[in-house]
Amino acid sequence: MKRIDLIYNTLCQWKKSGESWASAEELADALGLDRANVSRDLNRLWREGKVQKRPGRPVRFAVAGNRATAPRLDRLAAEQPSLAMAIEQGKAALLYPPKGLPMLIVGETGTGKSMFAELLHEFAVATGRFPPGAPFVTFNCADYANNPQLLLGQLFGIRKGAYTGAHEQKGLLEKADGGILFLDEVHRLPAEGQEMLFTFIDRGVYRRLGETDTERKADVLLICATTENPESNLLKTFRRRIPMHIWLPPLEKRTLEERYCLVMQFFQQEAVRLGKDIHVSANALRAFLFYPCPNNVGQLKADIQLVCAKAYTDYVTEKKRKRPHPAR
Repeated sequence: MKRIDLIYNTLCQWKKSGESWASAEELADALGLDRANVSRDLNRLWREGKVQKRPGRPVRFAVAGNRATAPRLDRLAAEQPSLAMAIEQGKAALLYPPKGLPMLIVGETGTGKSMFAELLHEFAVATGRFPPGAPFVTFNCADYANNPQLLLGQLFGIRKGAYTGAHEQKGLLEKADGGILFLDEVHRLPAEGQEMLFTFIDRGVYRRLGETDTERKADVLLICATTENPESNLLKTFRRRIPMHIWLPPLEKRTLEERYCLVMQFFQQEAVRLGKDIHVSANALRAFLFYPCPNNVGQLKADIQLVCAKAYTDYVTEKKRKRPHPAR
């Protein structure tokens, strides 16, 4: 039996005996296993939805109930109540017949717009809105903001000879057919591109760059995201065609409990990455809970990775310094 299966079966047995929650250390001691390996397997089981975990010191795990086997979008709503309204809006847009509603996600840098769009796609597949394997194509409009022609070519495709040296190229709409196209920083899309896009939203057809009489069809649900005020940076005609506007609150608008869950989650992810237990002092935890974080959740995660990298470097170099000297 694999180690991960042994850990899961042990949790199942303990649940039957009335001991539902257990820490990695308790499981490691009971099974005679390395605690870091047990912790890694427990987090893998959590990501797969087979177990649920309860933040704290120590973190405790139990066999998943209905809540933990739900899609990650539902688990996010439970862990981050400030996002509950945004999640309900996203679900409503996904499930609205016959093919869902286009969405615009608005939020500051680092609030998790890309992750939110990925979770919407995952939820859509889990609920049967899209079949398994439905594409999820992402594109950041800022990457080509200085070359509008190339940006439009990436989005809609290019007809051979559309301009000097142009080769035939499929666009992202074609690649996303049957799934979701996520356009980040959509305010960087030029007015011409917004007009072409709202034509696609209206009629489900588009033309490659350089085509004049050929109309192509694609079944794509559009999710856009922006860090800017939509009313100031998007055409009114484009905004009207995206009925669902979803706002993601910055980190400062979330509760202390939500921030604590994020901090613990990021430390647990780094522990899995390193294959080591990470011990966080009360002062360090307090600092991560209260320090100003202007770039929101993204910066919080990056800062935790940085301190873990520093601690790991200190750990490795200290081990090297403590090697015994060879006998003379």
